Amino acid sequence: MHPTIDQSIVFTYTDDLDASSRFFADVMELEMVVDQGPCHIFKLNDRSFIGVCALPDRPRERTGVTITLVTNDVDAWHDFLVGKGVEYVHEPAKSARFGIYSSLFHTPDGYRIEIQRFDDAAWHLGRGATD
Repeated sequence: MHPTIDQSIVFTYTDDLDASSRFFADVMELEMVVDQGPCHIFKLNDRSFIGVCALPDRPRERTGVTITLVTNDVDAWHDFLVGKGVEYVHEPAKSARFGIYSSLFHTPDGYRIEIQRFDDAAWHLGRGATD
């Protein structure tokens, strides 16, 4: 059996740390828990975080990755973020193919964020959900 993984952080990169940090702090209302100077880390929950970094030698590609936030409140998140001016690429909808209900928008830096609920019973049988 592999060693324990206690938490996870997804790092994204930006040319404008202030604007990106305002998005996560003011629009999504996430708490910044660590300020490392060129990197700010925001708390999603007790075990997962998102970091935003402004580094000169950072990766420039923003395609091919989707940051997925799992919640049972997809519609509540949609209404909350639309109320803050977020424009959605994909409004909340079911996908029978993947057994999910999800929505999609972009951060100011162009990263895709999907807010998703798993309807697939396998997720709820100990493969992912803890509620």
